[in-house]
Amino acid sequence: MKLFTRSVAALALMALTLVPSLAANITIQVGDNFYRGPGNTTGSSDIRTINVGDVVTWTYVGQLSHPTASDNGAWATFPMDAANKTKSITFTTAGEFPYHCTVHGAPRVGMFGVLTVVAAPTATLNAHAAGITVNVYPNPSHGQITVQLNQKPGADYKLRLSNIIGQEIRTIALKPELTAAGLPLDLSDLHAGMYLYSLLVDGKVVTTRRLVLQN
Repeated sequence: MKLFTRSVAALALMALTLVPSLAANITIQVGDNFYRGPGNTTGSSDIRTINVGDVVTWTYVGQLSHPTASDNGAWATFPMDAANKTKSITFTTAGEFPYHCTVHGAPRVGMFGVLTVVAAPTATLNAHAAGITVNVYPNPSHGQITVQLNQKPGADYKLRLSNIIGQEIRTIALKPELTAAGLPLDLSDLHAGMYLYSLLVDGKVVTTRRLVLQN
């Protein structure tokens, strides 16, 4: 299972931005009597937290018609059937967005879903100006990763791992003598899913990126 990253060159470019781009594409399957997004394999409902800027795509995989309505009027009811197999919405504001199938559900009953949209964390220190780059690999991984850090001496460096709603999972100290050559980390005890990792310098966030943990 592991942190989401690219390559040395890609992450160096990422570090140049003050506000990282964290937008993700989430696919929610619309089957007969269920909505199911990533990590959801049972039941009739899908409840998840996403970030501002994320794109949600509902994809039809059933045999019946499933018109999908917003409980609070955030969007006009859209059809989900053999002739209308996908619908994408970009969520640009934080808030709660419940929805349901008008035929096989009702608000928070039967075939329904709830999207809680939160503001993604932003960097508070310009990594480029500070001359800091970080590389986490491989991606994807099943638990064993390596962290490389190009850092200035005399500062306190940490890697903070959080869940998608910002709750801290753990914080790892990054010592210059270890991370120059690559610091191996074992994250195989974490559940599969989406996480965030942040590089902190003297307590300030330099950059935040997505983590994708796999079985």
